[in-house]
Amino acid sequence: MDEDIYRDTYRNVITTKCVFEKAINSRQIQCGQANKIRLADREAVSCRSKDICETCTQFLEILRNKALFSLKLLDHTGPLPHAKEIKVQMGSVIGLALDKYNEPLKDYKSEKIDQLINAGLEKYNSLDNMPYEQLMRSIVNYEGRSKRRNKKK
Repeated sequence: MDEDIYRDTYRNVITTKCVFEKAINSRQIQCGQANKIRLADREAVSCRSKDICETCTQFLEILRNKALFSLKLLDHTGPLPHAKEIKVQMGSVIGLALDKYNEPLKDYKSEKIDQLINAGLEKYNSLDNMPYEQLMRSIVNYEGRSKRRNKKK
């Protein structure tokens, strides 16, 4: 499929894009508001709620800005590179789960990001009061998949 046609179709089909799409598509987290859509040979994720999507977007923007120094991206503008974006998304999920349960999780894959953000909002009353210092530690400590090694024959 031509990339321009794909992007046009994506924009027409996905009216409210999920900002945690990368983490959801990596099968590392779930969301109760996520709606997965197969488009060509790819998966796209939309959000069922514009209000929740707006909250997630604001939360992720705050996280990205606060994480720039930790990610060694001091003068960065625009979207984060894929691996660093996954690090921010998954690190924040693990940090929120740790804050909710007060203990490290063995299996965070069953956690739903919308529920974790809502639990944080109930506990801290606003996005500005969230435990960003703890979330930054989780982001820094998150390790994505290890790099594949090509076997030379």
